[in-house]
Amino acid sequence: MSSTTVECPYCSAESAVSIPDGSNIKDVDQSYRTGVWGDAKLSEGTCSEGHHFGVKYE
Repeated sequence: MSSTTVECPYCSAESAVSIPDGSNIKDVDQSYRTGVWGDAKLSEGTCSEGHHFGVKYE
């Protein structure tokens, strides 16, 4: 896993998230459902304000 910085979709704060090595960020979204009901290629991020959001990668 590698760490990268994205902008929170709620408040625009810079936030660090982890994505698998060699992946590229596709989208940052307010939804962060993963697993069976959501997107398998999604990491959950949390900004300094406490917002939870999803980072889709490919």
